[in-house]
Amino acid sequence: MTENMIAKILFIIGVAQMAGGLIIGITAVSVNYYMVSWSIFFAWAGGGFVSGMLFIGFAENIRLLHRINEKTAPLERKSKQVRNMADPKIETLETGWTLGEDEKAKVYETYQDETIVEIVPSPKEDYCLIRFQSGDEFYVKVVYVGGFGVQETDDTGIRQSIIQWYNEKY
Repeated sequence: MTENMIAKILFIIGVAQMAGGLIIGITAVSVNYYMVSWSIFFAWAGGGFVSGMLFIGFAENIRLLHRINEKTAPLERKSKQVRNMADPKIETLETGWTLGEDEKAKVYETYQDETIVEIVPSPKEDYCLIRFQSGDEFYVKVVYVGGFGVQETDDTGIRQSIIQWYNEKY
């Protein structure tokens, strides 16, 4: 895993601010030999500590986001490679609506572990027929893509009518 340079720099700045606040606080107190004011010391040391911790916190956030990005990037590359290898057909028959890019992304994300052969928008809006391949066999699912995610339909009437429509077209 590569180290994030911005996080490292912010961490160093945070440590330097804490050390600087402590040094300036000690220097400010020791300048006046006759009257030592601890409130000046605590103001500089406390201010340096708080601002330093803010920088260290930002550095930690960036480091964690970088780590998350490195963990998810190989998965995204793998799913793009699988999509390019098995590039499924997306039919646009006379259905009255088209499948948008965000809906396609939802379908690929939901079924990322399966091999999609074909995505067909059905005449019923927001319903698609998806054809999968498992070994030498093919199977289909009728899904609803109109919500926040992709859901396989439980309505047998809708499922049967869309499958029947698909079989008649092909």
